[in-house]
Amino acid sequence: MLNIIDKSSFKHKFQVRVRTWETDFLGVVHNSNFLRYMEIGRIEYRRDFGYDISPKGASHDGLKVFVAHNSIDYLSTSKFDDLLNIYTRVSWIKNSSFCFEHIIENASDDIVIAKGLGIIVNVDYKTNKPVDLPSKFVDEVMNFETDCKLLR
Repeated sequence: MLNIIDKSSFKHKFQVRVRTWETDFLGVVHNSNFLRYMEIGRIEYRRDFGYDISPKGASHDGLKVFVAHNSIDYLSTSKFDDLLNIYTRVSWIKNSSFCFEHIIENASDDIVIAKGLGIIVNVDYKTNKPVDLPSKFVDEVMNFETDCKLLR
């Protein structure tokens, strides 16, 4: 069975090539690396909006976020030197949290290797307690994404 998933709602794509240290003794990408690939997708998504991560661990737009949950479904394997497409989108936004969804596929054959999601929480700089997402962030995402749900 081929793992081909509709990616039409994913507007953001970033490519990563599998490096030697990401593979295990079986010669395939170790499952833990897919968390890294998802994180790369999230960072590059934000970077494409013009934001960088500051040395203090937050974006220069004021967002300081923590990952509250990650989940991954592994559908196929990947090996050294494969070029991977990492598709990323924001599927919903609540008051202080939002959800990144990811599809990771082999660029050579469009076979989906993994799909996953990460729930992200915006926190206060000093207390690390959840705080509302800035309206600028919400507006930017809602204007970019075609089917992001606002659940406030």
